[in-house]
Amino acid sequence: MTDAVFYFTKLGTTGRIAKYIAESIGAELVDLGKEPYADPSKYDRVILGSGVYGGYPSKNVRDFMDRYEDEASGISLFLVCAFRDDRAAGQLEKISEDLGVADSIFFNRPKKMIGVEGSKLELYIESLKK
Repeated sequence: MTDAVFYFTKLGTTGRIAKYIAESIGAELVDLGKEPYADPSKYDRVILGSGVYGGYPSKNVRDFMDRYEDEASGISLFLVCAFRDDRAAGQLEKISEDLGVADSIFFNRPKKMIGVEGSKLELYIESLKK
């Protein structure tokens, strides 16, 4: 199976997490800041990452999803956000619905989760390996 992690990073955290996920599951890494028209159709599974800016994913990620909206249901989305718990869950629900993505998760302070057994990030990666 060929997997890819598509992402856009503004401040670097989403990029670091995208790279960590891709390395952990053996996926290709696609930076939507450098390859805005990258085609996800050549991959068996697509994981998409974005930060949350003013309650929305990055414009690059929104544009990507607009171009490939027919494939949205098969995309796994991760968001890096400032909020925790209910506020973050609310943002995730709204963004997932707006993008048409069924499988999604958010991370708050994900750099602190890297390599920490049982962390939300590590559990997400384990779920991707199945």
